[in-house]
Amino acid sequence: RLLIDNYSRLLQGGYSSNNYLPTAVNNETMKLLLTRHLFLLATIAGFCTLYCCITNSGADAITKEDHGRRRRLQGKDDDAEDRWFNDVPRIHSLAMQSTSSSAPSHDQQLRVLLIVTSLVEYDKGTRGTKRGYDRLQYVVLPQLVDSVSSMTSRGWHVDVYLVLGYAHLAPDRRQMIQRSFPEGVGLEVWEDAIPLHYANTFNKRPKADQSLKMADHALSRQHRFVLRDKLPFYDFFVCFEDDMRVTADHVINFLELSSGIQHLHNQALSNSDHHAHVSDPSPPRSPRHKPNDGALFGNDVIDDPVQAEHVKRLFPGFLRVEVLDRQPDHPLRRPGVLDNHGFVKEIPPSTNAFTSNGESMLKPTNCCAEDDPPRGKTTPHPKMDELILWETNIQATGVRKYADPVGWVAAMPVEDRSDVGSYWSGYPNVYGKENVKRPRRIDATIGNQAGFMATRSQIEYFHNVACPGGFFPPYDSQHWKGDSLQRHSVEFWSGGFQLFGQCFLNRILSLDPKKFERQLIYHVSNNKQRTIAAKKVIRVGDFYGQIMKVKERAEELIRQF
Repeated sequence: RLLIDNYSRLLQGGYSSNNYLPTAVNNETMKLLLTRHLFLLATIAGFCTLYCCITNSGADAITKEDHGRRRRLQGKDDDAEDRWFNDVPRIHSLAMQSTSSSAPSHDQQLRVLLIVTSLVEYDKGTRGTKRGYDRLQYVVLPQLVDSVSSMTSRGWHVDVYLVLGYAHLAPDRRQMIQRSFPEGVGLEVWEDAIPLHYANTFNKRPKADQSLKMADHALSRQHRFVLRDKLPFYDFFVCFEDDMRVTADHVINFLELSSGIQHLHNQALSNSDHHAHVSDPSPPRSPRHKPNDGALFGNDVIDDPVQAEHVKRLFPGFLRVEVLDRQPDHPLRRPGVLDNHGFVKEIPPSTNAFTSNGESMLKPTNCCAEDDPPRGKTTPHPKMDELILWETNIQATGVRKYADPVGWVAAMPVEDRSDVGSYWSGYPNVYGKENVKRPRRIDATIGNQAGFMATRSQIEYFHNVACPGGFFPPYDSQHWKGDSLQRHSVEFWSGGFQLFGQCFLNRILSLDPKKFERQLIYHVSNNKQRTIAAKKVIRVGDFYGQIMKVKERAEELIRQF
């Protein structure tokens, strides 16, 4: 593609303005250049073919286990599992050091790469959007500027990489983006990034007359190629869809909880039983709940010791939220609609999650602050009772108490085989039936967060240890069944359904209200509230109150013993 692109530019005289070639290039020179480059291309292709043949001839000798077929990263992966979160203390220190230093040196700067995936430049009119609305200028750019500015104001070095689903970003539009960023922020753009595939083949050979089509749903996979290419050059990576406002506060909170998880792991390793213990453990309980699915633990795990290997599965999570708009006749603002939220009778929100005036202990400013007039489709000066979520519910949630500094957390949905244990909201028979199965890998409640953030070592851990089939391309192991594009949706690649539905990772949310606020990420398109069923929606404050009620029930169970 590079050679073709270069020849296209050459033939159009595109190089003359950049002084790569003289303005006038005669036909003989062009033929000579063409011949030499085509010879080079043929030579490269020959070596590539030979290499592939040698590689494939030895494929049978490689273990059939999925882990053995993964492409290693930078030749350093033999100790990837040992590194795990090991760069977190250094990166957390860099983040905080940059905050306190007015002019940190280059070595002291936290290097952050912000990767944003954007399918369209102008809205198509689907999913509650208005056709022709300038999405880039009014939705994507404002939140992107917020993200970048919040990080550079702390002294961090930030670069932005845009992965675009449209064919071309006009020079004036690119300049608009670059001018909006603080000085020193780098910008790279991958245009026309949608991959091609044979639709509806499902691991079968395409028909003779079948043509390639754009795999729009797989644009969200392309950030993996960027990540693998850029991994050695940055400390921290933030990868989200184009309408998620992710700020430095989110990063700091993530690093603090990651540091707490690593501290928990060190505690476990220092104990003779390789378990981390809370300082005031509850007495042994009997009988204990036995799992009724593929989990290792029952649904009554509260403050139990956790072994070191299971601590490695813990990972900080986020909740995607919106702010109710204030247009007339909003269906969710009708009296009683949000008051009658899911499982309100089974698990009423705890009064301890609210002030004496009935206001939530949470504040909306960390995730969703917006001045008046608002930018794009955001809501100005939001109130806490206007914040909603829809990606999960209390039925899919549990709680657990870990040793300090992690403490009490909410356990987000996780596949049964990966679960390290928690006290489920439905234990023992809250939802009306005996031995009800806990919601696991269910799309409606898994809590898709539209992206993820991680340190370099955490990402290496994804690829080498946590994720069956690996996290990075080329996705050619048996796990992918010959077709990684056909089988998986946007939500799979964007950080939800693979990382937290297939990989051995357990997302946790701190229940400290000041930290819980920083685990909320604003979906600035603000369109889900008008396109999803009201029964799936709950106020963020009420959801937090339900979690606190489950925590109180867990504490009461301990007191009984």
